[in-house]
Parts: sequence; C-alpha cells; structure tokens
Amino acid sequence: MTRNTSTRHGNRGFTVVEVCVALGIGAVLLGQALPAMQQMRQEQALRAHAEALASDLRFARSEAARLSDSVYFRVSGKGANACYVLHTGTRNGCDCAGGQAICRTPGGEIIKAEWLPSSRPLTLQSNAETLEFQHRQGLVTQTGSVELKLAGGSGVRQVIAITGRVRSCYTGPKMSGMTKCA
Repeated sequence: MTRNTSTRHGNRGFTVVEVCVALGIGAVLLGQALPAMQQMRQEQALRAHAEALASDLRFARSEAARLSDSVYFRVSGKGANACYVLHTGTRNGCDCAGGQAICRTPGGEIIKAEWLPSSRPLTLQSNAETLEFQHRQGLVTQTGSVELKLAGGSGVRQVIAITGRVRSCYTGPKMSGMTKCA
C-alpha cells in the first residue's frame, strides 16, 4: 500500500500584522513603565539623601561627645539652593550659603558641609535654622525637624528629639518601610 503524504511547506514566522501588534503592545507597556521607573529612581535618590542627612545629624551628636564641645547643625538657604553645615564655635558662627562653607567668628571650625545636588529635584526645609548638640548629655537645644522633599510631593522628614535622637518619617504619598509623619 502506498501512502501519499503531502508535505506542507507553510510559512514559518510571523506576519507583518502580528509583528505590528506585538510592537504596539510593547510600546504601550514601555510607555507605562518609564514614568513609574523615573518616579522610583527619584524616590531612591530621596531616600539616599535622607539617610545621609540622618547620618550627619547622628554624627553631629557623636562629635559633640567626642570633642567635649557643642556641635552646631545649621541649615542655610531655601529650597533647592539649601545647604547645611556642621561646625563648632558659636551658634550661627559658620555658614555654607554662597557655595562655600566659612566661619565668620574666631574659634569656629567646619566639620562637614553638604549642598543639595542641583541635578536633583530636591528641596531642603527646616523649622529651626540652627540646632546645638550639647556635649555633656548629648541633648539638642531647640528640637526641630529637617525635611527633604521631591517636587512631586514625596518627602522624608528627620525629626530631632530633645535627647538628640533622630527618627525618619515620610510626608506625601506612602513610602514603604517608613512611618507616616504625624
């Protein structure tokens, strides 16, 4: 018995219509993902700068104990042009405005100065211009909070208690791993 099998040589691959549909779906998905990734990248930068700020506040407290002298944390400027400086000497004796950290009074010494990067949409706000970390008990005179904020509304606030301890909380849209500010 002879069997005729017809071999079918169909097209192997995709049609132009299938390729166009796949490209369209891919473009829509990419269009949705890019803004979300940009927002995620900005929030990661916010978290990194907020953690560095909290670390600098803890450092000011420890330096006050190490040096047996008061250490001041001073915020200068407003918004995206803001900076902060850790210094010894007299209250408000040193400043970082104008792009350079300087002490105007004798005996003052800059420990650290930080400026917000102009490439990032971050702003720095504080309800106290200068915080004094005392060397004896590690207390801070004039408690306060310092907040880093994105243009989109997300923010991280560093709250400094009278004991000199620093805690972080978020303002604006929910940020995982943090508590909401009261």
